[in-house]
Amino acid sequence: MSLVAPRTRAAGAGERTLADRFLAAFPLLAVFFWLCVFYAWEAWRHGSPWLFGDELELTQLSRAIADTGHAARRGQPHSFDSLYTYFIAPAWRIGNVHHAYDAVKYLNVIAMTATAFPAYKIARFLVGRRAALFAATGAVVIPALAYSSLILQESLAYPYSTLCLYLILGALVRRTRTWIAAAAVASLVAPLVRGELAVIPAVFVLAVLFLLWRSRAAETWRARWSVMDWIGAAVLLIGAAIFLSAYLGHQSTQWLIATGFYKHRMWTLGMRAAGAFTIGLGVLPLVAGLASLWRAPGEIFRWELRVFRSVLLGSIVCFALYTAVKASYISTSFATITVERNLLYLAPLLMAGTALWVERRTVHPLAVGAAALFALYLVLTTPYEMDKRLDSDAFGLALLQRLNRVQMFAFTPGAAKVLLVVILVASVAVLLVTQFVRRAGLVVAVVAAAFVLGWNGLGELSAANASNAFSDSFLSNIHGNPRWLDPITGGAPTLYLGQQMQDPNGLWLLEFWNRSLKQVWSLDGTAPGPGPTLTPNLDNTNGTLSNDPHYPYVVAEQGIDVVGKVLRVHLHRGGGALVKWTLYRVSGPLRLRGAATGLYADGWSGPNDSAYTRYSTEGGRAGKLKVTVSWKQWAGPNRAKVTITIGTVRIGPDQQPRIGKAISVKTWTVRAHQEKSFVLQAPGPRFRVDVNVSPHFRPHDYDPANGDRRELGAVITYTFSAKKR
Repeated sequence: MSLVAPRTRAAGAGERTLADRFLAAFPLLAVFFWLCVFYAWEAWRHGSPWLFGDELELTQLSRAIADTGHAARRGQPHSFDSLYTYFIAPAWRIGNVHHAYDAVKYLNVIAMTATAFPAYKIARFLVGRRAALFAATGAVVIPALAYSSLILQESLAYPYSTLCLYLILGALVRRTRTWIAAAAVASLVAPLVRGELAVIPAVFVLAVLFLLWRSRAAETWRARWSVMDWIGAAVLLIGAAIFLSAYLGHQSTQWLIATGFYKHRMWTLGMRAAGAFTIGLGVLPLVAGLASLWRAPGEIFRWELRVFRSVLLGSIVCFALYTAVKASYISTSFATITVERNLLYLAPLLMAGTALWVERRTVHPLAVGAAALFALYLVLTTPYEMDKRLDSDAFGLALLQRLNRVQMFAFTPGAAKVLLVVILVASVAVLLVTQFVRRAGLVVAVVAAAFVLGWNGLGELSAANASNAFSDSFLSNIHGNPRWLDPITGGAPTLYLGQQMQDPNGLWLLEFWNRSLKQVWSLDGTAPGPGPTLTPNLDNTNGTLSNDPHYPYVVAEQGIDVVGKVLRVHLHRGGGALVKWTLYRVSGPLRLRGAATGLYADGWSGPNDSAYTRYSTEGGRAGKLKVTVSWKQWAGPNRAKVTITIGTVRIGPDQQPRIGKAISVKTWTVRAHQEKSFVLQAPGPRFRVDVNVSPHFRPHDYDPANGDRRELGAVITYTFSAKKR
């Protein structure tokens, strides 16, 4: 039996017509076309970004490039980030935001689905057209293809990394100047597409080193080594690794922290990401792909196979190490997450390794055993995160999460573990049995390949459906047309002014859908990124704010009253209720008439308590302020002391409003389901009220089933009424 002997060009192949070439490429083109149609349909159903702030930041940068040719966030110049922002920038030249957003998504779909072409060419180094078509299809039906509906770098980075791997393979197989130059240039450009692709040049170097190690000259040289020579080589290798790690630690804080202090997290979180990736692929491609690293019994030597194994091994080392370092570092600076999306670049190579088995249906039993044990470890130790609708960094778990939500299945994590172990056992059986049962082997291999495509396709569909559900949910926060602002302002620059901005989803959506929103400020330092924010100083007790951008329009959150003409009040969802945005036209200096601070969107005061400052009234008239303090929504056993102080307003050392001279102080003890209003006589048109509630409480501390872990005081409302003339 011959195992994939070197292929020779058929007689007359050089005389193929254009029609012949088209017919040969038609199956791959058909896969590309129909998957583009399907993913475009998913993107069309994806109504709005939801993965903030990644999507908003990339939008800010690409819009600035489209408008000015230079990257910027909220008007502030920004350093180069990624070629992806330049890739989607032309779409933002479209005037209608909705149409421009659709264009961005369709560009993503085309680019990401185009991964099929370099994935096919990678597989063609190893197998025939049919098996290569399977590998190409498998590479573009993995769950991560659902990222094509989001504004993320993966949409360009995935096809580009696959192209780089193809060029590296071609350079090492063909060994011509053209191929080598193309691979070198593509590898050097790769980090500009996405930072993670800085590992691509390292993959190239490692592949070359592996090939040199396996070369005839190196084997002859090693044959003369003594035991001490081997020990010396090991010492040199360890020393080189230590030096490289020290150098990388000097260049990268992430590397320094992860490798220096959190090595255990590198292993556990790296394996967690690998487990999600394995589950998303359907287990079989991981086992078959890893097993392809070993020569099969009776295998005829092929240079292409040796090169492929070197590139695959180099890719696994580099991408796995990057993923482990990133996961470990993020766990110290942000959260413990499953960063499976950083491994998706291995999928085309693993699919090519699986295609190699599909075509020749033989593999080394020990290789299968080792790969299966690794897969078993991943399956048994990876958290399936089935309590989530979707993990934005681990779409490979989407199918399990979807099955968990289907009531008729009662699909628990335990059931998922059993299913995955069964799939693993079946995969091992299929990989081993097909080389002994020749007649049925092809049928079994085809069925296994169909299972892989089906599992991946269902995973992608599950991820896309969950992503679209998130999109619809986020869009509902706007409560109406998300593009309500631009038609009123006519595109003129608009300032956003808020306070206690703990739930910024509404703001992010408003900023995405309305290009006129240029800057985001807060009165208490809670304005969110991405991009620069500002907490203005109080220049005068008449409410004049510093750093006036002289924008003609201001959108103010509920409780903030700006001196200007009210043009529109728009309701949006915040804190579980509908709250107001007020659009003002401002003709003079930016001034506040009054502002309530320290209140969440649902009206509760926070850990810094609440205050109301009045800077001016119509005609300079005095008036009354009604302060309502409520625990009507709270049934806990605790109680708190409420202290309300009213006085004149002054500017404190921090350039923020403070009480100057206290005029009156009122106290009260609030208990469950109680509410009380206090009417305070204002000392003039300018005054300030501080409301202190002590002690604060967390609802979760009294009821573990309550997910609200905020530090709360009371629900406070302020109502000012000026004296009549």
